[in-house]
Parts: sequence; structure tokens; C-alpha cells
Amino acid sequence: MSVGLVLILLVASVLCEDCVWNKDVDFPEYPPLLFDANLQPILPVMEGDLRIVRVESGTHIILACPGSELVNLGLAVVEAKCVGGQTLDLHGVASDLFSLGCTKEAEETIHRSLGTCGDGDIGERHSIGFEVYGPDSFYELIRVCFEPTNETTLYTDHILRGAHIAAKDSGASASHKQSTGFFTVSMSTIYTQASQLALMENLLGDPLHTYDFVHVYITGDTSLAIHLYMLLDLAATIIDPGQQLYLAKGHLSPVADFVTEVEQEATYYYIDALPQWQGFNNGNWKHLEYATRDLAEAHNGDLRVYNGGWDILQLLDINNNIVDIYLGLTEGKAVVPAPAIMWKSTGRAAAIVGVNNPHITSPPVPLCSDLCDQLTWIDFDINDLAHGFTYCCTVDDLRQAVPHVPDLGQVGLLTD
Repeated sequence: MSVGLVLILLVASVLCEDCVWNKDVDFPEYPPLLFDANLQPILPVMEGDLRIVRVESGTHIILACPGSELVNLGLAVVEAKCVGGQTLDLHGVASDLFSLGCTKEAEETIHRSLGTCGDGDIGERHSIGFEVYGPDSFYELIRVCFEPTNETTLYTDHILRGAHIAAKDSGASASHKQSTGFFTVSMSTIYTQASQLALMENLLGDPLHTYDFVHVYITGDTSLAIHLYMLLDLAATIIDPGQQLYLAKGHLSPVADFVTEVEQEATYYYIDALPQWQGFNNGNWKHLEYATRDLAEAHNGDLRVYNGGWDILQLLDINNNIVDIYLGLTEGKAVVPAPAIMWKSTGRAAAIVGVNNPHITSPPVPLCSDLCDQLTWIDFDINDLAHGFTYCCTVDDLRQAVPHVPDLGQVGLLTD
């Protein structure tokens, strides 16, 4: 080691400065994941207008590039010690964080079949996260309870970092990943608006309507023609992208609940989504996500958040018969049901329920006694039918109706 590097290390150590990095200036293009010795993430906080990562002098930190390597080191993970300022002691070598980037963006992994979950153990537990030293040192980001028979996620849960969420990265976007091994239908196909329009024409009308159109053309049967036009009009009313009337990939554990870009992009799996009407997804469900983040930030701490769906969306066909909506029926399989409701719990005895049907004309009967008026952090229009009629339950009450909701034990109601 050169005399200059020794002096840098000694001077910084004597001064006992914290290590301080500006997230927008001092980090490399592909930053490593930073962990403490207990494999807890080291994340930025807001200090004034700056996003700052601060580590106490003398602290040992882990720098990891899952699925990649640290530039010029040829290693996926290294340990270093904060000396002070912006200096890290990397096995006796003074280093700065900017020079310790990954060769490419860190990659998440799904750990599969970790046990059972859900009422009657009908679900399988999987985990999305990052392998730090390897499979045995796994940083879990999202837990997923997936029900393989209907090919649907019962619920997910994750930790919302209230002390750090204001300093999160912005601009993360990714295409949904295929989640190979979970689905027997093409998820990218069944979520297209064209597929959904065709599906509604098929489910909500006479399945022989193609033959009927030919019959009308040949015979001029006006009564049948009127019936068929009513069918097309019904389907176009149900699926109307211009009015946000289509089933979107509704995140359960949402992108914006995570701090770093690589964490945010790890949410783009079909197992972390349910078919959700876009008006609801971009309406009260989005408002609920914002309100939950505001709640965590106000309490400046971690909240474990549970997110799920329940039951099957039902629509009326052209003859007023009730029809269950499975997106998988696009490919002839009754899988990937659109849920009738979606729910979210902060893990503090309150569960918020949103109705996943913008076509209702009056509020449905709630599954519990509504207590939204006790939750000051619910600050949006819960009575908006087109954007997700919403009500609030205790977790225990919701569990009586939705048995897959995890038992959170005896906890106090987080009202504000």
C-alpha cells in the first residue's frame, strides 16, 4: 500500500467521520446493493433536498452485485469498512464507492416452493429477492402466496421502509417477466386489450355468434342481427380502453413501495399482479398506495404490507346470466381469475378493501363493518364506484370473510 493511501486511511479514521454519499452524484451507473453485517439494506434518506446514504465510521458493509460482478474485481460480493468521508477500506486498499459499481444491473432471483400458505394450505410460498453470497444468504424482498390450481396469487407481503421511501429512486420501468413455471397460458397475450375484447364477446354472448353473423348475411334475419349488434355493443362497453375499462396487470406489492431501482424492477413479475380494472388501478388503488406510503413516512419506520385479492369477478352476459371472468379462458383454460375485490393491510389491524368492478351502479354489501371514518390516513373518495368503491375492516373481520388473509395476532389499530 502506498504512503498516500495509508495517510488517507489514518486521517479519516482519526477524524471519525461518517461515510456520506450523495445518491445522485457519488453512486456508479450500476450501484451495488449495500447491506450491513446483518444483511439489512443500507438505504438513502432525505437530508434537506439531498438523497444521502450515511454510514457510521468503522461500520463494516457488504457490497453485492447479484448476477453480476464488481468492476475490476471479478467478484460478486465484497466486504469493506467505512473509514470516513467517502472512503472505504477494502482489505487495506482505500476505495471510493463510485469505483465499485457492478458490470451490469443487479438481478433478482425467485426462491420457489418454500412451504405452504393460505387457508387450508392451498397456496405455495415463493420469494422474490437477491442472493448476496449465494442461495443461502438471500435478501427477501417480496413473499408470494401463489395458488397453482387457479394460477393466481392469494397475497403478497413486503416491508415498506418509511424512513427511506421519500429518498427512493425514480423512473424505474420494466416489462413484466414471464414467471416461468407458474402459468400454463401466455400471460403477455391474455392481458392484451384485443384479447380481452374478444374474450368478453365470447363470454358475454352466444358462443356461436361467428356462425350467426354468416347466417344474418345470408338470410337477412334482422332480429338476429339486432341481437349480435347488442352483443358487440355490450363487449365494447365492458372493454373500452379510452375509459380505462380494461384489465391491467395490477401490482400487489407496488413498484413505488421500494427504494432502489433494482428493488422496484424486481416487482415486475406476473406472480406479483392480479387482473385489475385500469380505472381502479389508476384510481383508488393508486390513492391507497400513496396513502400507505405517506403513513409509513409519517411514522418514520417500517410497515409490513399485505396485498391480495379474493373471489372472482362476475359480469352479466347479454341474457343477464352471471359469468365468472377468467383471463385464461382466452386460451380455453379457467385460470388467472380476475378478483372480485382487492385488499391491503398495513399489518396494524386495518385492512382496506377495494371493489374490482367499475361497472357497478350501486355500492355492494361490504364484507365487514366499515371503519374508514376512524382512519384519518384514508383521504380519498372511497365512494367513487368507477374508480374502486372502497371500505375498511379490521383484519380479524376481513379474515372471517377472506380466510387467506394472514393472522396478524393482537396488534393495535393504526388510525393516523
